[in-house]
Formats: sequence, structure tokens, C-alpha cells
Amino acid sequence: MSKITKIPSEIRNILSEKRRCSVMDSFSGLLESLHLDSRCLGGNKRENCQLTNLQLFQILVLMPFFAIKGFSHYPDSALSRMFGGKKDVLYSFMSHDNINWRNLIYRIVVKLIAKVTNRQDFKKSHLPVVLIADDSDLPKTGMRMESIGKIFSHVHQKCILGYKALMLCWSDGRTQFMLDSSLHGEKGKVEGKEQGLSAKQRQNRYNRKRDENSHVAKRKEEYFMSKGKKLIEMVRRAIKAKIPFEYLLVDSWFTCSGLVDFVYNSHKKFHLLGMAKMGNTKYLTKKWGELTAKAIISKLLGSKSVIYSRRYRCHYASVDVMLGGRKVRLFFCRRGKREGWKILLTTNVKLDFLRAYEIYAMRWAIEVFFADSKRLLNLAGCSARDFSSQIAHVSLVMIRYNLLASVKRSLDYETIGGLFNDIFAGVHELTVMEKIWAIILEVVAVVAELTGADEEQLMIQIIENDRRLAALRAYAQTA
Repeated sequence: MSKITKIPSEIRNILSEKRRCSVMDSFSGLLESLHLDSRCLGGNKRENCQLTNLQLFQILVLMPFFAIKGFSHYPDSALSRMFGGKKDVLYSFMSHDNINWRNLIYRIVVKLIAKVTNRQDFKKSHLPVVLIADDSDLPKTGMRMESIGKIFSHVHQKCILGYKALMLCWSDGRTQFMLDSSLHGEKGKVEGKEQGLSAKQRQNRYNRKRDENSHVAKRKEEYFMSKGKKLIEMVRRAIKAKIPFEYLLVDSWFTCSGLVDFVYNSHKKFHLLGMAKMGNTKYLTKKWGELTAKAIISKLLGSKSVIYSRRYRCHYASVDVMLGGRKVRLFFCRRGKREGWKILLTTNVKLDFLRAYEIYAMRWAIEVFFADSKRLLNLAGCSARDFSSQIAHVSLVMIRYNLLASVKRSLDYETIGGLFNDIFAGVHELTVMEKIWAIILEVVAVVAELTGADEEQLMIQIIENDRRLAALRAYAQTA
């Protein structure tokens, strides 16, 4: 076993005062303060391994910050020279079936959220605390990965090889923490081409037997589970963990009568606010009986109930309806004559449109996570064949992101006096970017109105394509 028992504190001791980075100092200090033990990481240690599971976990969390591209580069890295171990022990740890990554993430994030909710800027905020749910593509190139298949990508508008990652995020408008995740596949509709693969391709995929009671075996059972049902399980888990929140924000893929029923039946009081589809779903109105959303907006236009908002440069209208026997409020919104009407649905019938618009805008937090984690933390980059390693990789990315988000909140908003003296390079850039973010939103709205493009798709393209923000970053660095 390694003589060094506390890796984060050892890193801080090795760095001299002149070489010490305030961010790394805060990050490693926060990692050490979590007080995790090896029992929650599948046991103390493995046979013939000089490092405990806790030490391996800490090394894995720190690896990207020491410019270690992958496990094959670990033996030649500074971390390996300091703490020992070879790449095989990292691979072995990642493929462990009995690590409850879901519980581990919650153990960490509960402590981080408590730090945020005790802050004065949190208590004075006018924004509510929300949960945000969304899924994202994890593109892959290896045809032999366990359970791999083709999924339909709404970004590329075609089927690609990979997994779908369903994520649940907590946000107070300034900081977002990732709470939960699940990996999903799509069976497909063509008989004999399940998951878009031939029988030979499916047969050649990696597979191994697991204890059916292991944590990863249970996670694999979620693979073809409905994402709507899985979302409800995730929210229930957040409620059980006593995570504070007032709204659940979702897009149109999740908004349905089943989710509305769940919100109404939950013992915890919170509201649903989600985008709804302009489809064939019928809503019961007091004046006009059962109508589709398209028919309702036609009636509202005829009764001159549509209002123009100068603040958000859009026309909007609201109406209270019944969906599956539950009372909900619909907000119709449209920018310009070219753009189609969009619908926001909420279980809070006291909410007005302007407040609903402001709260729903918080949903962009999870899109920012997807973009940042793929670009900086390599969320989609795991090439391991083992499904256990895929789960471990996604969980480690979430943990790293949560720790970074906590450090950023602490440095950016609490230690103001040290911002210009002892904080990592880039804080000034972030400050300028935050000031002009509102301008970006307004410009996107205007462009969408003039071109007839979908505003939400424009925002996703801007967030995901880092090159489009290059000019703004250049300005931020020289401002």
C-alpha cells in the first residue's frame, strides 16, 4: 500500500507557495473535505494493489487536471511518480461492478448544495431553485462496446452510433450541480436490425456475466427503460435525499399527463414547468370544451387575448385548462410572424407569463453542462468496452464538474478581494462574459425573429459550437 494516505493534501504540500494555484488548492481541499471512505467505493483495496480504492478514486478525479489524456499515459505522469500504481489498476477500478456511483454522487452533491444554500447571495436571490432534466448524445466509434447501438441524434437529425445520457441537474441560477444520470439505448423499429445493427454486429459486441444483484447489473436494466419513467425515478431519489427545489424544468419530450400526475401526487410541494408539443393532445377548456393546442391558440387570437411583451419581444397568451383531470396553465409564445407558436405548461396556475419565461430560461444551465463537459471533461470520450467503465466515466465527469462548480462559486462570488490578486487566469474573462450574456440572448432572439429560425436550436448551436464564441473570448481577454 502507498505510504501516502491523503492524496489531495499531499498535492497541496508538494506545491510551493509560488507554484500553488488557488483553484487547484481549493479543488484538492474540497476533495479532501468530502470525507469519503473506501467502503463506499467497493471495499478497501484489491489484492496485489498498493493503492486503496479511495486513493484510486482521488487519482481518477485529479487526472484531467494534470494533463493526463488517458490511462495509458498515467505511468509517465507526475501523479504516477508521486503515488505509484500502473494503468491496470485504474482499468480494474473502472470496471468494478459493485461501486454504487449513484449514491456516491449524492453523498458528494448533498454537501456541496448545503454550502451554496448557506450563502447570503443564495438567500437573497430572486430566482427559484430548480431541477432540470434533459438527455444528450454520447457518440462512440467502437462497434464492440457493450450494448452499443444506433440512436437518433436530434442535433445531427440522423442515427449515430452511441448512447443516450439522461441527466438530472440542480440549479439556483448561478451554480448547477449534476445529481443523477442513466445510459439508454434505442431498440429501433426495423425487425432484424435491432438498435440499427445487424445480427453479426450485435453478436460481436463485448459482453460478460455479472452478479444480477450488483449495482452495474441494475444500471444495465435501465438501458431500454422509458426515459420518462426513469426521470420520475430520478426526481423521487432527489426528494428522498432532501434536495431543495421548487420547480422541475423539462423540454417537450418529457412533458405529459403522467408527469403532471406525478407532480400532483408527490408529497413534496413543487411545480412542473415544461415545454409542450403543438400536437394532438387535447385539453379541456371552460369556454370551448376539449381542444388541441392549435385550436386553443386560434380561439385566443380570435378573442384578442394575445399580448405583446416589449421586454421579451414576443406575443403571448395564457389559458387555464385540464389535462388528464389535472388543472394546468398553458402559455403560448411566438416571436415574429414566421416563427410558430410554442407552449409552456405549468402546474402553477398562479404563475404569470413573464415569470414563467424567466424561470424556464434557467433550463439552459444543463445545456451549458453538456457543452462544457464534452469539450473540457471529455464526457463522450470513454472508449472502454465494459458497460461498468462507461457508467464510472460518466459519474467521474459529473463529480469533477460538481467540484469545479463549487470552487467557481466560492471564488467568483465570495472571495471578491482576491479575484484580481490570487485567482486563476480567466476570471476576468468569465466576468466580462457574464456581463454580455444577456446581450447574446437578445441578439439570438432578434436573429430568430428576422430569419424565422428556431430560437432554442440557435442557442444550442451557439453553446455547443465553441468557435462561434471565439470572438467574444478574444474581446473578454483584452477588455
